[in-house]
Amino acid sequence: MKTFTKIATVALCACFGMGMLAGCGGSKNQVVVWGGAEDQPLLKKLVEEFKEANTDVKEKIVVRIQDPWDAQSVVAKDPEAAADVILCQNDHIGIMAKSGLLAEIRDGTAATFATDIKTNNDKNVVQQVTYNGALYGFPLTMDTYIMYYTTDIFDETKNVDEAFLSSVDKMLAADNLPLIPGSSSGERAMAFGFNIGDGFYLNMGFFAMGCTLFGEDGSDVTACNWNNENGLKFMQYATENFRQEDGKFKSDDAKNLATAVLNNRLGACISGGWEMKDTFKGASNIKYRTLPSITIDGQQKTLKSFSNSKVYVVNNKSTHKATASRLAAYITSESSQLRYAADRGYYPSNLAAQQSDAVKDDPFFKVIRAQLDMSVPVPVIPEISRYWEAAKSLGTSVYNGSLKDDVESLQKSLNSFVSTVKEGTK
Repeated sequence: MKTFTKIATVALCACFGMGMLAGCGGSKNQVVVWGGAEDQPLLKKLVEEFKEANTDVKEKIVVRIQDPWDAQSVVAKDPEAAADVILCQNDHIGIMAKSGLLAEIRDGTAATFATDIKTNNDKNVVQQVTYNGALYGFPLTMDTYIMYYTTDIFDETKNVDEAFLSSVDKMLAADNLPLIPGSSSGERAMAFGFNIGDGFYLNMGFFAMGCTLFGEDGSDVTACNWNNENGLKFMQYATENFRQEDGKFKSDDAKNLATAVLNNRLGACISGGWEMKDTFKGASNIKYRTLPSITIDGQQKTLKSFSNSKVYVVNNKSTHKATASRLAAYITSESSQLRYAADRGYYPSNLAAQQSDAVKDDPFFKVIRAQLDMSVPVPVIPEISRYWEAAKSLGTSVYNGSLKDDVESLQKSLNSFVSTVKEGTK
């Protein structure tokens, strides 16, 4: 992807069809950029470099903190007070675009934003920033999750092998897990965990069983078959193995689980690729691999992850769309993505960046790439918003034991879940 420097502002104004009077939030001649707290040091460097390379840009550029996970809801409350350039998750695209909150990304006479996005990025990510045939996002990363484990508990030289590490059942069946360091009550470490109350992770077992969410390509609002025979089999497995009361399985926020693995309170957990920079930071006792399997009907069913992407979007209420778009293109360019890969552990969406030695030869990124190739992209359609709360309720009821484990109760819970996901499509 080319770095966007000295792009003619007048051409971009024509492309987006807007004036240049004031930025979002009521501040004149100012462009505001939102990014996550951990990204701030690198983001600020990139903004300074953009200003140095684009001396024709007269607006003041301000970097502020905003968690990308809830950027959509913040923007929706007051679009005019929101930033001009916004980092968000790709599943926000459909909701925000349908609500008119995002500027469509198109080519102009001096800028080829849309063409470059389509040409230079992984096809799955291009799909994730597209809604109703139009582009709405500048891709920055490809995200998924993998399994981390501590060799202080699961030591390949002593008590485990590949067959053990690739099996949830074997981990949960492990005997004599060590005492938690510093525990005065004789508390032992738990074996395995993931956030079953989060729809980003609950899907793993259903996808392993061949179930789909919004159809094969995630675009059919009338389709969700998690209440079929295979979905029921996973629910039976989940209620047998993922209860809090069993003492071997732990559900919690993904970062808390990662911290528990780091501190030898938990043998293995499933969490995102970003944990290598945010939590583990090269800890010598931490290793990682693609997702393990569960055993259903005597067969190994490999858990299948969701994948998503972080993207920069332009606020449709911005009156500085030209500069905002140039900036978004710059901070998601090939060179910028390589720096995010090095500094933050983000796997790049840019195809050239993916083929760089720094990415393709990195052992950690090889695992991320392998898991991405086995993942299901989070749907972009606005109806995905109905899924998250329903999944939270279903997963939480499994973990806390409020959901009975008889077939009739499980089927009823799945039917209710599917009805909620498909609400309004009857």
